Parts: sequence; structure tokens; C-alpha cells
Amino acid sequence: MKARIIPTIPETVLHYNIGTKKLLLEQTAASLNMKCSEISLDKAGESIGYLAGYNGFTSNGSAVTAEGECLIFSGIDSKRLDMLLKAMRMAGLNIPLKAIVTATNQNKSVEWLLEELKKEHEAMTRRNGQ
Repeated sequence: MKARIIPTIPETVLHYNIGTKKLLLEQTAASLNMKCSEISLDKAGESIGYLAGYNGFTSNGSAVTAEGECLIFSGIDSKRLDMLLKAMRMAGLNIPLKAIVTATNQNKSVEWLLEELKKEHEAMTRRNGQ
């Protein structure tokens, strides 16, 4: 009987357009042995799967930029994500738009994701009266 090896996805925090918060995010992620990866501003048209380094995804050559800042979590389970979010709060690191790589969004672009996250954030803010 052959052993089946299931490759693991490294715990990675992808970040887009976070400016001066980059160093603090990198320090916070490193404290939990997580990798940080910056999405360059001109890569907002690329698929999330490609940017996260998933097998089977290739660059589409898109050189699109998008407005806003966001974090995209890849390979991080819910317990570890809770730890990261708590560490970010304790460090005073506030980046409202966040997402997890899913089967649905890995084929979408960062530009698309930012628009979806903005809509969700606005709806939640209105609902909570903030």
C-alpha cells in the first residue's frame, strides 16, 4: 500500500496596498511563524490563486491597480486565524478588508475581491449603525 502525501499550503498573509502598516503586519505574522507576501500594486488583475502560489494557476499578465487595502489569508485554519487577528488587534493594526482564499475566490482577481469586500463592509457598517 502506498502512502498518500497531501501537500500542505503554507500559512501566508497576502497584503495589498497597506503602506506603512507593512512592517507591523510582517512582525505580527512572524511572531506566529506565518509568512507575509506583498501583492504589488500593479497585480490587482491577477487571480488570487496565482498570487497565493497555488498549483495550476498562471499569470494572466494583467497590470491593473485597484483602490483600497486588504489582507488575504491562505492556508490558515480558524484557530490560527483567531490567533493572528488577536495579535493584530493587540498591535493596533487595523485593516478592515480581509478575506480567506476559497474555492470560489481563487479564480477571481484582487480587484474583484476588493470591490466585494467594500460592499460587504459597507453593508455591515450600515447594519450595525456605525
